[in-house]
Amino acid sequence: MTRRLALLLAALVLLLAAPCLVAAESAPAAKPAEKKTIACEPAPAELAQIAAEVAKDVEAIRGWKYKEPVKNAVCTPEQVRAYMTNEIDKHYPATKVQEIQAGLRMLGLIPETCDLRKTILDLMQVQVEGFYDSDTKTLYLVKRSAASYKSLMQRTLIAHELTHALDDQYVDLSKLIEEGERREDRDMAHSAVAEGSATSTMTRYLLRAQGSGEAGVSELQDYMLQEAARNKVFTDMPPYFQTMMASYICGLNFLTKGNVLAMALPGGKDVGDEMLAAAKNPPESTHEILHPEVYWDPATRERPVVVSDKEVEAAIAVPGHEVVGRDVYGELNAAVLTTPKDRKPNLMTMGLATYWTNPVASAWVGDRFFLLAPRTGEAPKDLKAAKAVWVTFWNSPDARDNFVKTYDACVPPAKRASWKFGNMGAVFFYNFTDAERAAAEKKLEAKPPKCTRDGKPWAPWAL
Repeated sequence: MTRRLALLLAALVLLLAAPCLVAAESAPAAKPAEKKTIACEPAPAELAQIAAEVAKDVEAIRGWKYKEPVKNAVCTPEQVRAYMTNEIDKHYPATKVQEIQAGLRMLGLIPETCDLRKTILDLMQVQVEGFYDSDTKTLYLVKRSAASYKSLMQRTLIAHELTHALDDQYVDLSKLIEEGERREDRDMAHSAVAEGSATSTMTRYLLRAQGSGEAGVSELQDYMLQEAARNKVFTDMPPYFQTMMASYICGLNFLTKGNVLAMALPGGKDVGDEMLAAAKNPPESTHEILHPEVYWDPATRERPVVVSDKEVEAAIAVPGHEVVGRDVYGELNAAVLTTPKDRKPNLMTMGLATYWTNPVASAWVGDRFFLLAPRTGEAPKDLKAAKAVWVTFWNSPDARDNFVKTYDACVPPAKRASWKFGNMGAVFFYNFTDAERAAAEKKLEAKPPKCTRDGKPWAPWAL
């Protein structure tokens, strides 16, 4: 059963992985007044019938009833790309994408030559087969032949997306995904709740189809071979983009409280109650997603450390520069930075939650990233001359030292310098001169910024 479930997840998750980045990268400060319509065609009668049948199965698996029918439509691959382009442009103008890209490059999460926007769009056009849009309340599928809609994989995709639609009728998914200031770590955690829920129902749908004899082993094997060839473009991507899969794999592990097999065994249940609980009190970090026990047990819940932006920015100020971007990268990205670059993607092990972290990264307790760029008057920001500071916190002095050492080994520090901050902090300076860095260190040491954890003061330098 263990190997079987891992195979199912590995085969299916790539088909469904791409929308996760849109969720993680789409947290606007305020929604625009108007939303562009999605170019599409009404779903053909045969597809509408299949969707209605799958919806009944989703209701049976989840134990909930749809409050209203879900609309269905079909799009061409070009229309999907236009929609994805609109979503990115709506929430992030070109200047903001460039700022995000500059930060990812500095940390070493993407190569210097990587065009972030183009890579995301190219990947989505290849990978996306369908998506549920919570604004239009519609399930959109890539236009295929009538026969293809009957395939096991297409029906499984429909089950996944119809779970999003069902959840959206009980939980405001757009609020869960988009609420609050953009923080990559928190946004990924919220996305994992939504995607873990849909992955649970999707997996149970597939297991039911196999158990009933509706789907044979040969159909699954044929699909796996086809997907392995189609998804080579995905596994060839830098590891940062591969973490899109983590929302599905780790989200499922999170909602099953670390016991995925219990869901798949006879008598196992879906994760509806856990979905509702997590949506009401969302996890704040990928640390909680990667380690479900620190979320579900109130006695051991580990909320991230939050540092005062104002006080850090006062200490790291550089004449002629201003802070143009802030973010939190979290344990998931810390794991990317501390994993040897020569590790080859393995679809079998990528289907396990343990793949997405490591002992070095799991000691993460908080971080905050600041991007500084020069600007004179109304002149545009010069990101080629940008600098950055990444303040990180770890659960012990040894853990902090291990991260610094491993980060340096995996991402050689060309224009990066590190400084041990108190007992459990490490500050990384990117493109700072020696004089600028020394001045910042002196200010931080003289007046450490205030930190809180779960609303309570947290001062590791005083321990």
